[in-house]
Amino acid sequence: MKQLYWLLIGLCPLVLLIGCDEAETISLNKREMQPPKGQGATKEICTVIRNYAPFSVTGRVQLKSRERKNFRLARNESKKVCLKGMLYGGDTISFVLTNYLTLPLFSCYSRWDRSIDVYARKQGDSWVYRATCRK
Repeated sequence: MKQLYWLLIGLCPLVLLIGCDEAETISLNKREMQPPKGQGATKEICTVIRNYAPFSVTGRVQLKSRERKNFRLARNESKKVCLKGMLYGGDTISFVLTNYLTLPLFSCYSRWDRSIDVYARKQGDSWVYRATCRK
């Protein structure tokens, strides 16, 4: 019985992680795993990120060719992020919100020529993140 208990304790985080990645409900933080299909252009891009969360957020913008730019935004702050390289399919970029240890909390693919607005709301003991990712 004790072995079964420890087995279940060990699998619990794995089950919760898989549930978060596959579920598409409003109560869970979105984690997009597959980039849009197709070939993206190679060029220099700039996108604006705006933080409407009630606290500072950190994250990164990344291109298919692995160029990335990290950002930190205070509450109600905006920042223009520029990169040069190959985009994902549909001329999209990867947008990731991270915690202070740089572990992903939210991710999506979005057009680079539109602003990305970040929101957060309290749900129970945790926060639910949302961003305006447009494809």
